[in-house]
Amino acid sequence: MPKEKLLTRQQVLQAIQDWLVEHGVSPSIEELRDALGVGSNRTVLRYLSWLEEEGDIERWAGARGMRLRRSPGQGLQTRAIPLVGEAPAGPLMLAEENQEGSVRVPVSFASPATANFFFLRVRGDSMNLAQLEDNSIESGDLVLVRQQPTAEPGNIVVALVDGQATIKRLTRGPGYVVLKPESSNSKNQPILVDHDFRIQGVVTRVIKKGSEIFSVEGE
Repeated sequence: MPKEKLLTRQQVLQAIQDWLVEHGVSPSIEELRDALGVGSNRTVLRYLSWLEEEGDIERWAGARGMRLRRSPGQGLQTRAIPLVGEAPAGPLMLAEENQEGSVRVPVSFASPATANFFFLRVRGDSMNLAQLEDNSIESGDLVLVRQQPTAEPGNIVVALVDGQATIKRLTRGPGYVVLKPESSNSKNQPILVDHDFRIQGVVTRVIKKGSEIFSVEGE
């Protein structure tokens, strides 16, 4: 029987963080076993006990009951992104004094570095069937938005319609634009607008509600 490979604390912590960043939730024991390339759940549990004793992680009951208490890498660079409100809601107030707080994310999440980004909290189910990097957009999630006045057909955008911010899929017709919901609720209907409506930005990432990766500072 081949000998089980030995992993460092750094390698195990990095595997947990990589999973969190990609999926927005903590890995299960089985998922972490596959990510680490080890042969048994018992080995994973031994590593997790080690990390917990060292204060690297916190664990509780449940299939995904863990969170990181410290970053695996000293060189991780982060960027504070403002949380500016909810959508659908009233007009976006991007001034610093109107921000609800901020969320620190890896700089790779918010690129290019020269662009402005903001977070919105999703309210409602108008886009709960939409997929962005295999994540749905459900009520309570945070969406990361790259601030820009234009977008390409197929982009999920934050737009200002009738004075209210809304998140929809952008499609174009001859002389008009359609903001399409992707929803399990038939009450959510497409919005047809002309080219004078205002795009606030393009949704680039979804942070799932209850994610343990990041916390909102200032709330």
